[in-house]
Amino acid sequence: MFETGFQDINAAEALRETTLSKTRKSAICAHKIKRASTIDADTAKHLIPAVNGLHWRDSLEIHKLLQDNKDFCIYYNNVEKISVEKLAVALPVHLLAVIKAHNRDDKFEYLLSGIRLLHTLCELTSRHSKLDQVLLDDCVLSAMMVDLVINAMVALGGNRKVHRSLSLAVSLCLSYCDSSPLLFIFQESWKSDNESLVEATMVASTLHLLHGFISPEFVDIVQVLLAHSKVDLFIETAFGAVHNVVRSLEAKLLYRGSDHPKKCPLKSAKFHCQQAEAALQFLHSLCQEKLFSERVAKNKELCGKGGLLMLAKSILSLSVSPGFVKEATTVASMYRIKAKVLSLLHHIFEADSVSFLDELERAGNLHLAQPIASEVLSLLKLGLSDSPNDIASHEYPMGFVLLNAMRLAEVFSDDSNFQRFFTDHFSTILSALFCLSHEEFVSMLCSSALSSREDDATLDYDLFKSAGWVLSVFSSSSLFDVPQFKLNFQNNLTMSSYANQRTSLVIKIMANLHCFAPDVCIEEDRNRFIKAFVSGLRKDPVSMPIQLPNSSYTPVAQRATSVCRNICSLLRHADFLITNGLDVKDLMMFRVFCKQLQPLIRSEFEGSQATVKQRKEPLNLNIERASEEPNVRVEGAATKYNVNENMEIVPRLKESDADACNLETSSLDTRSNRGKSLVEDGDGDGDGDVELAHELFKGSGSGEVKEDEKQGKKRKRSIMSDDQVEMMEKAIVDEPDMRRSAAWIKKCAEKLNQNGPRVTAMQLKNWLNNRRAKIARAMSGKTSKGKK
Repeated sequence: MFETGFQDINAAEALRETTLSKTRKSAICAHKIKRASTIDADTAKHLIPAVNGLHWRDSLEIHKLLQDNKDFCIYYNNVEKISVEKLAVALPVHLLAVIKAHNRDDKFEYLLSGIRLLHTLCELTSRHSKLDQVLLDDCVLSAMMVDLVINAMVALGGNRKVHRSLSLAVSLCLSYCDSSPLLFIFQESWKSDNESLVEATMVASTLHLLHGFISPEFVDIVQVLLAHSKVDLFIETAFGAVHNVVRSLEAKLLYRGSDHPKKCPLKSAKFHCQQAEAALQFLHSLCQEKLFSERVAKNKELCGKGGLLMLAKSILSLSVSPGFVKEATTVASMYRIKAKVLSLLHHIFEADSVSFLDELERAGNLHLAQPIASEVLSLLKLGLSDSPNDIASHEYPMGFVLLNAMRLAEVFSDDSNFQRFFTDHFSTILSALFCLSHEEFVSMLCSSALSSREDDATLDYDLFKSAGWVLSVFSSSSLFDVPQFKLNFQNNLTMSSYANQRTSLVIKIMANLHCFAPDVCIEEDRNRFIKAFVSGLRKDPVSMPIQLPNSSYTPVAQRATSVCRNICSLLRHADFLITNGLDVKDLMMFRVFCKQLQPLIRSEFEGSQATVKQRKEPLNLNIERASEEPNVRVEGAATKYNVNENMEIVPRLKESDADACNLETSSLDTRSNRGKSLVEDGDGDGDGDVELAHELFKGSGSGEVKEDEKQGKKRKRSIMSDDQVEMMEKAIVDEPDMRRSAAWIKKCAEKLNQNGPRVTAMQLKNWLNNRRAKIARAMSGKTSKGKK
């Protein structure tokens, strides 16, 4: 099944172009193929002891030894001698044979030694031209090393028995305290602790080996992998291998948290966590390249069948046991792992070529995304409740957990399958934010200079040190100090960029939740979010989902005025965010929400607002009673504010994001009387209250805003101008079955992009499908009327 890959000419050529620092002449000759695919008897005889004897030497040591030997040979075990050139040629072939051999689970220790030595030889290519010609110029041998990595991932990425038995044993043993047979099973499984360390290091080291013989740049690695015929196999098994590492880490952390006297050493768990982070970090970096993330999104095993979501669930469910509370390095590493898997999911969810959640739904596995949505909500509560400085420091960065969770929440909230879930569970969190005192609210969401923020970092992984540490475990009865990798802070956001992104995401999520698409939402979900939001404004500080000091929240009796002030401040700050990534249409939808919110707040708090000085307990008016009064209907107080049921799209809004969604509103007429602000009627907190109240609806847009049907469930919907739509209608007349031809769709998309906003082929295909569905519904309606 797993050939050496000589037929992968495209991969070999791509590898050659990206790894050479200058133009070299390289030809694949018959004698090279024979040399690369066979090992002479003398080399085979000495190869295994050579690997065992030389992998302990780093590149500097071997370089010095080669300088002393003009024949390009090196001694090992003091007396044995081998040609380094022959070693470099034979080693990839030899390791491939070891991987394919039976009982390969027993050979990962030796494989890791071989990977370590091969990486050292790759490091030597910059110092020795002979090795450069062999390992980098020889396309056949280079392609073979890519096959080595892929086959290693296949061996490591299967659902092997050790991980299943280990996880099962941990779960069972933690439930029993006596010396039952279950404990014996666990003890037998735990004998593989060192093996799990080797396998975790094998996954991280094998992936990072690609840096050694391809390039330090991920864009080059992606180019080589995508040119390989087995790229999909690599994707599936690499994610599977990382998942196995996380499973064994989870079991180890659970057992570490138990009271068993033979629980795993702290250093072992700490090292295992490092390897898990290094492996996931590599996959995350690959997925940051658009071409690779698009390929992952099309993988049926990972996306359609939910393999990627299962990996994410395992990572997000990792918990810090009491034994690790004081281990700041390990705790920070676990949070960075969570931040990276959230970011990775976001890259895949936002792929242009395919809708991840749609593919998941089509495969009948949408339920697998529910635990991820729940974990995202939990992280949002935790992130908004605790200041980053309370749990982290610049010395131990914990990654953009909150920011990446908000990015995923924005995607989930824009999908009709999860909009109700987020409406029911996230609206109370948003309500709590707006119930903060004005000073707290402004410092959290309306400032570009936060008092604290998250920090991110990437591991500067050292393959040689990692492999050496875990291999020393087998040669010594004691554990050495875990190697500390350097943290790279270069990818951090500036304070203002971080703050602006966080506030923009809050506005986007609120716009998504308030948005109602008749084609994909049921009628009872109309205004569901605004009702839940208003209901949450009544909560006492002790029952707020965001755990902050009670003094941070405004007293209920003064909450109406405070909420309005907070909304005004956020709207004013949002105008600034338009030039910093916030979409115009998201801001418009947020203004619609604020417009409809004002009469509801008036109704909800009017009793307590009028008697705040006389009454200790505010009058408890709920949203159901408020919605029954004709002048404060949820549809926008039509009688009092002259709000129309039907609304028009603001013509040709200038978009900061060409892929933004069509504006969807419930009701708003900016030409109507705006009415008096509640702030004017209540007890003002300052001279600027009236001015702030009028700021509430400033810049809502000119003209009328009407309701428009959405073209789909995702944000990347129809964004075509009228001219582009007209062009498409004419094209459809000439080619009625255009939607069935990918070539036609691609050609039309390219032509449309020359005459208006950018439209991808996938977006155009969705537009054609939606157009056809609308015509079918219209014809069906006419037919039913005719029958009547």
